[in-house]
Amino acid sequence: MRKRELQTRDRIIKNASKLFAKKSFFKTTVDDIAQATGVAKGTVYLYFKNKQELYTATVDAHFSYILNKVAEIETKNITATEKMTEITVDFVNYVSSLKTSYMPFNVENVNLIGKTLKTMHSIVMPKIIKMNEVISRIVEQGIESGEFRDVEPRVAAFYFLGTIRAIFISNYYISDISVETDTILKLFFQGLKKRR
Repeated sequence: MRKRELQTRDRIIKNASKLFAKKSFFKTTVDDIAQATGVAKGTVYLYFKNKQELYTATVDAHFSYILNKVAEIETKNITATEKMTEITVDFVNYVSSLKTSYMPFNVENVNLIGKTLKTMHSIVMPKIIKMNEVISRIVEQGIESGEFRDVEPRVAAFYFLGTIRAIFISNYYISDISVETDTILKLFFQGLKKRR
């Protein structure tokens, strides 16, 4: 694919992602996506067979972006705590840039047809596993440097990813407060138990 074609494809994915998140998969039409992108409906079909394939591409793009950022942060010459803080802040900023709540976009996956879910699973699971591996190495770095207690790094990595996700779940279900990044990081690094 040529550079211009890749740019058009990326624009379609970006606009589709925002529309799916804002309106839902089922209420978003290919016409909506084409109009938001400034292309003809037929142009969308040049790049994607159907709306399901486009939805899968948006999910893949999100996970690819996050995985690349996590891998990039791992290589920085900073402490493990700083790396995990930066991952959290970047993740929150990225999802916030979609100008939507994370939860409806995620929950809707349950209603998608089986074939689309299977395709997404085959795309997303390897990325989650890779992300867990990277964060596990950061946890190991923190253990070796004395920043973290001696824990199982892979479990801590999944717990960390779940903690980040809690920001969006909390903001979706607890509408009268705004859960901030610092609150989640404090819970992750210090836990609930009061220090004496």
